[in-house]
Amino acid sequence: MIENIKIYSKIAAKSFLKWLLIIGGGILLSTILFFIVLYQNIGMAGGGHGNVLALLVNTFSTNFPAFLLIVGFPLFIFFYIMIANKYFIQSSINQIWKNKAEAFVGEKIKNSVEKLVAKNDTINSISNASVLRLKLLEENRTNPESSKIKRKIVDYIIKKIKLDDIEYSKKDLRLSDIVVNKVNSFISESAEPSLHFFWILFITQIVIFIIAQFL
Repeated sequence: MIENIKIYSKIAAKSFLKWLLIIGGGILLSTILFFIVLYQNIGMAGGGHGNVLALLVNTFSTNFPAFLLIVGFPLFIFFYIMIANKYFIQSSINQIWKNKAEAFVGEKIKNSVEKLVAKNDTINSISNASVLRLKLLEENRTNPESSKIKRKIVDYIIKKIKLDDIEYSKKDLRLSDIVVNKVNSFISESAEPSLHFFWILFITQIVIFIIAQFL
C-alpha cells in the first residue's frame, strides 16, 4: 500500500510538472503576442467610448492576423488548458504502465465492478456497454477512498476501454475479470503521450504574429 502511494505520488508530480510547463508556455506566448500586437495597433482604437470596437473593426479590416491574436487570446488559453489536461491524463497512464502499477488501477476498477455485481438489482439492469460504463463512472466518481488524481485516471480509462463486445446475457458472466483484462490491455498499449497539438498551436501563433508584422 505504501509502495503504491509512493508510485502514485511520483507519477502525479511528474505529470503535474509537464501540465504546468504546457500551460505556462502557452499562456506566456499568448500573453506576449497579445500585448505586442495590441501596442502596435492601439492607434486604431481612436477615442471615446467606442475605442475597443473601433480597434476590433479596424484591425479586422486592415490587419486580420493581428485581429486573430487579439480576439483569439482567450481561445488560445482555453486550447492550451485542454491540451495540458489531456496530456496530464495520458502521461499518468503511460507512467503507470512503466512503473508496473497497472495492477493497482485494475484492482480499483475490479472493486467497482464487484460492488455493482454484488447488487442484484444493479447487475440485472446492466444490459449493454453504455449502462455498464455509466455505472462504473458513477461508482468511481463517488468513491471516497480514491484521491482526485486516481479518480481522473480511472475515469479516463473507463471512457476509453471497449465494453460493447461483452456478452451481457451470458450466464455465469465474470464481468469483473473481463473488465480488468480490458483495462490492463488498454494501459499496456498506451503509447507515450504526444505534444503534437501543443506545438501545432504554438507555431501557428508565431506564424500568425510574423504575418501580422508585414501588414
